[in-house]
Amino acid sequence: MRKFTGIISLILMFMIPAALYFAKSQEPEDSAADNNSVSSESASSSTSTTIESTTSTTSESTQTTATTDSQPPKSKLNKPSEAKPYPELAPDDWIDVSINDQKVYFKRGDEVLYTMNCSTGLEGESATPLGEFAIESERGETFYNQGSGEGANYWVSWRDHGVYLFHTVPIDENGNYIESEAESLGVQASSHGCIRLSVPDAKWIYDTVPVGMRVVVRE
Repeated sequence: MRKFTGIISLILMFMIPAALYFAKSQEPEDSAADNNSVSSESASSSTSTTIESTTSTTSESTQTTATTDSQPPKSKLNKPSEAKPYPELAPDDWIDVSINDQKVYFKRGDEVLYTMNCSTGLEGESATPLGEFAIESERGETFYNQGSGEGANYWVSWRDHGVYLFHTVPIDENGNYIESEAESLGVQASSHGCIRLSVPDAKWIYDTVPVGMRVVVRE
């Protein structure tokens, strides 16, 4: 009996440390498994966020592009004809008006300093007269003609002392620009004989062009 009890004690001496070692060896594996699970969930969340962000950015970009493409072109009414600054004029500079081109060229000799889109008189009784003229002393900020039902701003006379003018696109009786008329600038004749221009172009002539500057109107 004592011999049997000794054998059992011997067996227990080996089994208990082995059991403890086995239990401890399982803890890091479980911890690593938990860490792997957390990392996997984090990576999955990050990937999902990235995909959602990319999808949102692409959608916003597509929407912005579509909105931009659907915008109508800006009116010529309030735009200078060229992106560059207006020129500094010299005493011998002159104005060349082309009926065929629907353009006003500011020139120094044969060099074009600046080109403006314009709209000249309709054919027939409203045609803009051809020939060589000069800027006259009459000019003003605004006028309105009851007979034609139109007026204009920033006018400068170049023939018959207030009859033939450079001026803006026409205004109505309330002083509002008739914006649809701006679409004719640089494209076709539409005036009663005067030379219509965008608002910035007409104002620059009103502010800058001196009395006596030569004006040539040709086909």
